[in-house]
Amino acid sequence: MPLTICLNNQRPCYSGNEPISGRLIFQCSSPTNVRDIRVTFSGRAKAKVQKVKGAAAPTASYRSKCVLFERERILSHPDGETIAPGTYEWPFDFVFPSHIQSPPGSRWPEKVPFRSDANHPLPPTFAAETSNSLRRLDCAIEYRLHAQVLKPQQGIMGRKSPWLSETVRLTFLPLSAKLDPNGNSNHAPMYQQQKEQVFNIRSMLLLPENRGRGLKVQEKIQSWLSPSQLPRFSFKASFSYPTCVIQSTPLPCFLDIASFMEDSSVTSPPDILMQSVSIAVISQTAARAAPSLMGAISGQTDERIEILSRTSLAMSVSAKIDLGQAFGPLVLRHTDVSFGTFNISRTYRLCASFKFECAGKTTEFDLPDLPINIIAQMERDENRRILDLPEEDSPPSYTSASILSIRTFEKS
Repeated sequence: MPLTICLNNQRPCYSGNEPISGRLIFQCSSPTNVRDIRVTFSGRAKAKVQKVKGAAAPTASYRSKCVLFERERILSHPDGETIAPGTYEWPFDFVFPSHIQSPPGSRWPEKVPFRSDANHPLPPTFAAETSNSLRRLDCAIEYRLHAQVLKPQQGIMGRKSPWLSETVRLTFLPLSAKLDPNGNSNHAPMYQQQKEQVFNIRSMLLLPENRGRGLKVQEKIQSWLSPSQLPRFSFKASFSYPTCVIQSTPLPCFLDIASFMEDSSVTSPPDILMQSVSIAVISQTAARAAPSLMGAISGQTDERIEILSRTSLAMSVSAKIDLGQAFGPLVLRHTDVSFGTFNISRTYRLCASFKFECAGKTTEFDLPDLPINIIAQMERDENRRILDLPEEDSPPSYTSASILSIRTFEKS
């Protein structure tokens, strides 16, 4: 290749504040006039939002592009002079930022789930094409090194595009989206959130002598006419779940059933049977285009990821149950980490549903919208480096790349 980017510390994935160094190699086969040679390191979030009209083709596309950061190095500036044939190289170095370094401007208004605050955390590398009956979304967050060899411009209408160019794309995952060795995330604390609901049961079947049989027609009529006279029983169902979920690992979810005998008129608690259980994660991809001649538009699409679904259980529940032990590991298959930026976001929510039967009465415990964050686990070697961090929590340095001196158009 006449133009090649060679990285000294190429990694499968980078994090914030990591150095990136390398060399740009230019092979010139004939005498050439060159204006300058440069390398640009940048991050961009690009989105395309389309309306969908039934089964017909989408309408016009609404596009947005946000420059998250941009750094440029002019490695050589011959300013139109002729360079001789040969192989040339120049070193360059950058530092991967950890936060957005472009002002949001007035065209990014505050709107959930997007972010409009300046200097918010840099989002991870991301790509998704998704659609529903209303919107079609094409989203990408990319980070790249882009090298260019530019020739002198001839006149006002002369060539402005580069004569030669080369691009290397980099994968980025912020430390704020990773789990540290102590089991904590910098993005959000790892703890169990609990949701609960109290159920009140009134039925003649709560009486010990009536348990295990069905009500006669006369008893049903009597129950309907005098509900306040029926025996009563109360119990509380509590569901606890993690606020952060590690990619591709089991979810620690628990169901706790507690009887309230002090609020009940029966002397002993009846059987509570769990008839069905359902747990799923909803991933939402959202994108928006800033106001333009065509106006502004936003859209979001949901994908349901089934974790657990069981029916016809007739399972007696009376205390705390580890749902992972009862039904097998509740594994969330690999998916993108949670993030938000000016024009693209990926968020998640947990949905859980339980159906109980007690004394012939059926009750439902529905939890349709429980927010969670998806975080990534560091690789083992990264964990080892994090453990060696000094007290000021400076970022890890994965390589010690040698510094090369710049040789302006000297043959290598």
